[in-house]
Amino acid sequence: MTQLVPIKMITIIALDSLQNRLLEDLRKCGMKGYTIVEVEGEGLQAKHFTDWEGRNIRIETLVSDEKVLSIMEMLSQNYFEKYGVIAFVTTVEVLRKERFD
Repeated sequence: MTQLVPIKMITIIALDSLQNRLLEDLRKCGMKGYTIVEVEGEGLQAKHFTDWEGRNIRIETLVSDEKVLSIMEMLSQNYFEKYGVIAFVTTVEVLRKERFD
């Protein structure tokens, strides 16, 4: 019987200019894979109205519970104070959890 198992999804919203640096740091924390899409929205930093300001991206990665804390700590130390980066964690269910551990 097919069984879904819980795993954590970390979502990070950041300027596209931070993409390479973020991916490098996430790999150092044990991230194996990710999805990136361009996004737009409005929040505390206000909406961007021109492309020269940079575009926003959303990085999503599925990781084990153990990796969540190290990733969030890395983001807190390296990004939250300096850049308009947002990150949050959601519990999702997947098949083949071993692919993400």
